[in-house]
Parts: sequence; C-alpha cells; structure tokens
Amino acid sequence: MRRILISLLLASAAASPAIAAPHNWAGRQDAQEDRQSAREERQSSRDDRQAAREDNSQSRDQSPSDNRSDRSSEARQYQQQQQVQQHQQVQQRPVEAQQRQHFNGGAAERYYARPDRSNAPGRYQQDGGPAYVAPGPRTVTPGANFRQRQVERQDARELRQSNRPTPNVMRDRHPLVVSNTPRPGTQPPLRNEVRQTPTVHWNNNWRNDHRYDWHNYRNHHRSHFHLGFYYDPYGWGYQPFSIGWRLWPSYYSANYWINDPWSYRLPYAPAGYVWVRYWNDALLVDSWSGTVVDVLPGFFW
Repeated sequence: MRRILISLLLASAAASPAIAAPHNWAGRQDAQEDRQSAREERQSSRDDRQAAREDNSQSRDQSPSDNRSDRSSEARQYQQQQQVQQHQQVQQRPVEAQQRQHFNGGAAERYYARPDRSNAPGRYQQDGGPAYVAPGPRTVTPGANFRQRQVERQDARELRQSNRPTPNVMRDRHPLVVSNTPRPGTQPPLRNEVRQTPTVHWNNNWRNDHRYDWHNYRNHHRSHFHLGFYYDPYGWGYQPFSIGWRLWPSYYSANYWINDPWSYRLPYAPAGYVWVRYWNDALLVDSWSGTVVDVLPGFFW
C-alpha cells in the first residue's frame, strides 16, 4: 500500500508541470507583446519630440536674421525719407548769404544770419524786415576817466619819490599827536617853563647787574608783585607805551608811584625821575616832561 501511494505521488508530480506549461507560455508571450508595444509607443513619442525640437531650433535660427533684415530695411527707408525731406527743405529755403563783419574805420557791413538758428527777437533778419547792422569799433576819446587814470599814474610815480608825504598806512602806529585835551592816543603839550633839574641820560645796562635780578626775586616773592586792580586815571584801556612817549601828568601822580623800588629789586630813580605803575607795567618817567625813559612790561601781575 505504501508503495502504491508513493508511485501515485510521483506520477502526479511529473504530470503537473506538463499541464501548467502551456498556460505559463501563453502568459509570457502576452507580456512580451505588451512590452514591445510600450517600447514602440515610447520611441514614437521620442521621435515626435525630436521633430518638434528641430522645428523650434530652425525657427529660432531663422527669426533673428529675418528681424535684422527687417530693421535694416526700415532704417534704410527712414534715411531715404530724411534725405528727401532735407533736399526739399533746401530747395524751398531762400538763398541767404552770410557776410563777415570787417572793421574799417567805423564803417559796419550788414550781417545776414539764418533765422532758423535762433529765436532771439530783433537780432536776425526776418522776411521783409530790416537787416541787422553790426556796430562799428568803439572809439575812446580822452575824457574824465582818461585824465583820472593819468592822475593815478602820476600819484603812483610820486609815491616812489622822497618829496611825497608818507601815507597813513605806512606811518607809525602811535604818532606823536599833541593835544590840550586828554584823549586816547594823544600827548600833552610841552611845558613852557625852564627846566630846573638837569636831564639825565639813563642807562639800561642795569639789567645786567645781578643785584637787580627782579625776575628771580619775583619767582620767590610772587605775592609781593600782586598789587590788585589798576584804576586808569582817565578810564582808558591799556595802551603799551614805549620809550620817548610823553604821558599826561595824571599817570605819574603820587597815587601811582613805586615808593620803594628796591623792594622790587629795581634801581633807584635819579633826581627828577620816578618809577610808576601803569597797569601791569613798570615805567621810569621824567616827572618834569612826562617822558618815558624805561619800560618793564608785565612787571606786575
């Protein structure tokens, strides 16, 4: 029994491939046909796309040349039209001569200009209007201005000579102005009385004497040189005085004397002279004439 069953199973196994073989072969053939048809469709679509691309490329290659040819033809036509219009305008325009102006002793020639060059009214000749006449050369006649220039040249020539007075801009900054009324920048008149004391020839070499080293002394006694506010007798501002300037008497009155010059390491003043304070300066003044003999600017502070 066992042998019968084994033989039946072997027989069924051998018969089953034979039965299924025809069915599997038919399926494979159908699949191959489907794939072949799909392949043909894809090829046809590729051919169509290639043909379309070729058509587009040919159209793009041909269009710029066509456009350029069209534009060049239009430009030639436009130039021809412009040339024709210019030619017509030249034929219609009247003949207009342009003469240059020549100066010959004041006689001026007529100047004919083209009216289409400008819109300035009255300058160019219009149709049927008067022609523009250019002015002749200007003639200069000796007049007031000519004589004035001659006078100026004469003054400039005299300026270099010694007999001409010095201009104000070249004069001294502090001229010796004498006045009977005190005002800034003036000097008092000279006294008519006879001088009682002899004139002293003051020597400024005392600055080289180490005994009168007031610079070093002031560095160690600065408070002694600080005298406070200065009251000008006339209410004027500070004006630096130089040697030879004559002061008004109020500037060297007793209120401004330096009574002890040695306390500031200054030499004693000779008879008829006095050391005075003027703002922050120390002045040696001739008390008879008011003449400044020596100046120490910035002595006080």
